[in-house]
Amino acid sequence: MIQANTTRSVKDWQRKTWHDKTEVSGTNLFRVEILHRYEGIIEGEGSIQYLIAENKNLTGSTIALEKVTGSVDGRSGSFVFQQIGTFDHGKLKMTLMVLPGSGTDQLSGLCGQATLISDLHQEIYSLPFDYTFEETK
Repeated sequence: MIQANTTRSVKDWQRKTWHDKTEVSGTNLFRVEILHRYEGIIEGEGSIQYLIAENKNLTGSTIALEKVTGSVDGRSGSFVFQQIGTFDHGKLKMTLMVLPGSGTDQLSGLCGQATLISDLHQEIYSLPFDYTFEETK
């Protein structure tokens, strides 16, 4: 695995509840759409869909899929990050994994993962990324 860093920044952010209510009792379920900009070993843009469960005490969990289009280490194409995470009082911890078989064009065979630890609404952050390219048949 090659170890590298990239920077991920938020370009746009939209939150939508599942139940069209601003106040709910118990756990709030909602969806967030975010557009990201990547700079570093990953260059390009990502479009992500988060599903989030948030408790009244500001804890919860999230799952997401993000399609990233651009390049990794100078190789062009697209791939999908599968993401799962938890948050607790404003701190987010998330694991990102390249979805096997999702790489296109020169990113075919891309494998990798990253761990993100940040403030929940941080707009720019460093993302350590471990990756390799496997032979495709």
